[in-house]
Amino acid sequence: MSKAKTKPENFPTKDDLFDAGVRALMAHLGVADPDSGSTTITWTRLNIPATVYNTLVALFGTTTTTNTWLYVYPLEKNKATRTGTLTTQKRTIKKKILTIIHSQRTILKATEKATPGTLTPTDKTAFFIPEPNPRTNSLETFRIAASVPLLSLSSVKHLEHFIDATDPSTPKSTALPDGVTFIWLLRYVGTTAPTDWTQFSHLRFSGKFRNISSFLATQAKSDVWYTACYISNTGEIGDFSPFLHATIAQTA
Repeated sequence: MSKAKTKPENFPTKDDLFDAGVRALMAHLGVADPDSGSTTITWTRLNIPATVYNTLVALFGTTTTTNTWLYVYPLEKNKATRTGTLTTQKRTIKKKILTIIHSQRTILKATEKATPGTLTPTDKTAFFIPEPNPRTNSLETFRIAASVPLLSLSSVKHLEHFIDATDPSTPKSTALPDGVTFIWLLRYVGTTAPTDWTQFSHLRFSGKFRNISSFLATQAKSDVWYTACYISNTGEIGDFSPFLHATIAQTA
């Protein structure tokens, strides 16, 4: 398949993907990225102005701070607690957050173009910045050619799982299928097996076929399920993999 230039994917706007994306982005910005070789907090290393970052933090908020994303979205998502006011707040907050992300994303892309290597792979993943001129597929071709990554448990350690994702069409390859930008890995910790992917929580967007899933000591001996899908370089979501069940080990 020949390479084609298309409009790069942007930060996801669909509610569930936006929620997962902004949570992952905020977590990344608030710590030092080990891949950068620097101990500087990521938002500072990326030269994001303090006023911009602080505004983003305020909009993201907490689960107890009204009129912030972490407070409003879970309530608005639940039909039992949804109100017109919450829906309006959700849309307003998301729009403001996306405005900030888009502006900073544009600056970071320009910086990376001028000085390649400025951004780490995790920076690019968090801001949904693709590699230049990615291979692209139509949605139909994407779903046929790269429909489902298959998950397996490669290793179990103290409060850690090593999860492998295999492309069944090329089981010995660690390269992402043509047209795929990320693997979206999700997990569910509970006592009853999940029946739908919407019950799962975002774990990470990854460009790797092996990922670590870490847990708190209080989660030891609990049951956990994993699922994953491919996300194309045009933002399309593939089908979700069969659920993988495991138990959280406490070995230390």
